[in-house]
Amino acid sequence: MKGLKILLIVLSVVFLASIACFAGGGGAKKEETTAPAVKEEAAPAPAEDAVYVKEWVFPNSNIITGVSAYHGMLNEFGANFALDKINAAGGIRGVPVKIKWFDEGTQNSALAIASMSKMLDMKPLLVMGPCSDVSVRAAVPLAVEQGVYSMCTMAGYPMAREFTPWTLTFVNDDKLQAMAGVRKWLELQPGMKKVAHFVAPESGTWMSIANAENEECNQQGIKTVDIEVPYDTVNYGPIAVRALGENPDGFIFTSHPEGIAKIIIELQKRGWADNKKFLLSQAAPVPALYEIGEGHLDGAYCWMWFDPNSKSPRWQELSKAHEETFGEPASFMMVWKGYDELFLIKKCFEDLKITGNPAKLKEERIAIRDYMNNCKGFEGIWGKVDFVDGVRQTPTLLFEFVNNKLANPIEVPVR
Repeated sequence: MKGLKILLIVLSVVFLASIACFAGGGGAKKEETTAPAVKEEAAPAPAEDAVYVKEWVFPNSNIITGVSAYHGMLNEFGANFALDKINAAGGIRGVPVKIKWFDEGTQNSALAIASMSKMLDMKPLLVMGPCSDVSVRAAVPLAVEQGVYSMCTMAGYPMAREFTPWTLTFVNDDKLQAMAGVRKWLELQPGMKKVAHFVAPESGTWMSIANAENEECNQQGIKTVDIEVPYDTVNYGPIAVRALGENPDGFIFTSHPEGIAKIIIELQKRGWADNKKFLLSQAAPVPALYEIGEGHLDGAYCWMWFDPNSKSPRWQELSKAHEETFGEPASFMMVWKGYDELFLIKKCFEDLKITGNPAKLKEERIAIRDYMNNCKGFEGIWGKVDFVDGVRQTPTLLFEFVNNKLANPIEVPVR
């Protein structure tokens, strides 16, 4: 009996041991289970119109050196003022903006070509400038060849129009503008038979304007005599004597702004007393004119494309900043062009959803060109304005100098 118990115990131990052995690997191995892998979702592809660049960089050809550097300084001031406003408001399409400046000099075709070459090396969507007529004629063909739009907003109408549709100008048809200004002046000064015209032969833009002014005079039966004023003139006395020697009834000034006041003073020294017989072209009103000509300008007339006394809040803000910087209100046309250029680029890029993607460079360049050439309702610094075939549309204004300032504007339709 005792032996039977011992046997049962042994058998139990053996049985339990065999079960443990089977479970621990002595039999078929139990298949391990793992948690199913979590499938990672791919990041969504950027939208087709997503901005590709981290910064918009716009190359700008500007007059930085030479006798017309003052004009370039105003252009730069206006552009930088707009740049700060745009970046403070979040940039263009949420991306900050930068301007890279290049010097085209004053009427320097070689420097203008070199600057344009450097700008095109950047593979830009567009270029701002060139500014002068010489620079446009010399450098814009390089941009046209590569299909790059040039915002020649400071250049004269005839030069920019040579390269339509690849150029934009803020200057309306200056022939029609000039003729309208002269037409109204002659209406206010009846009886004149001969006009002496101070002209700048080195400037294609000013000569094209001077020719238009002469044409209007001639159509009204008035003879014109050109008196050349070279860039390097120092003594304006002989020029005034030559003009008075023609025995004119009046004078038109389409020469270098810095010298116009000096010519007027020389004429007055020699006995000329009727300032109403003076007509200044749109490029004349720069601070130097007011500083040198103070006390000598009142009564004279000036035709322009815009009203420097505008109550537009944006113009008032820019003019105030200009006065704080330079000591004079922003009375000269160049200061607003760089400003409006930047805001027009902003409108264009945002309306078209420009991306800056190199793969879409050619496509976006063409879209920019077509948009800007016929942009309607652009909110410029003085209000809404339209562009037709790359030209800003504006009437002519004829001003009178009162207390050394432009006043009493008369709007003259452009025929």
